[in-house]
Amino acid sequence: MNITNDLSDDAALKELGRRLARCRLNGGLSQNTLAEEAGLSRNPVVRLEGGESIQLASFIRMLRMLRLLDNLDVVVPEDS
Repeated sequence: MNITNDLSDDAALKELGRRLARCRLNGGLSQNTLAEEAGLSRNPVVRLEGGESIQLASFIRMLRMLRLLDNLDVVVPEDS
């Protein structure tokens, strides 16, 4: 499923959570390991993968551990 403006917030969160869970699993990480390496409790990982909202700082920490943080340049490009 593509994440587009047509999706509801709930649907976008669920798809984002599904994708991040897939990236975590492809990297061979458990939820506990990702949380520990990101300096978080397991709860934000479970919440995000379940399609729930979490703090932006927690999201950034998870992206960094999954080596996905660089992709935010595509989402919010720098002024040229």
